[in-house]
Amino acid sequence: MAERAQRQLESARATAGQCTVRAIVVMGPATSGKPIEKENAVECEPYRRLVAQLPCMWCGISGYSQHAHLNLGKGLNLKTDDRTGFPLCCTHPGIEGCHVAYDQYRLMEVGGREAHREYGLAWGRITRDTILTNGQWPKNLPLWAEEA
Repeated sequence: MAERAQRQLESARATAGQCTVRAIVVMGPATSGKPIEKENAVECEPYRRLVAQLPCMWCGISGYSQHAHLNLGKGLNLKTDDRTGFPLCCTHPGIEGCHVAYDQYRLMEVGGREAHREYGLAWGRITRDTILTNGQWPKNLPLWAEEA
């Protein structure tokens, strides 16, 4: 497992310059037929890999984490900015992962979607702080500006 983590870290460092800002135009039957510009969301593979190296935010298991996107502002195959993500474990032998349960709003027994979003917002802040504090923030990735 340590070797796997080391390989992931080396790969993240090697691809540190691959952070991109994207503007997506979506058309579909639910629109007026005119392209609608979506917010500029940052995609950064090195950041996603760093997040995936952290233990699961919900159950604490190490070695199975994935970068989980915040369940807010998603739809039509769009995801939120990678910098809002946090680690949740994937499904592994005999256990449904926390990532699946989070995406289906089943992770928390009470609070529904609102609780999942609130936890996700907090986990994103913790994750950004952890990566920044550890000195691992990708060089070409703009820092996240917290909303007031």
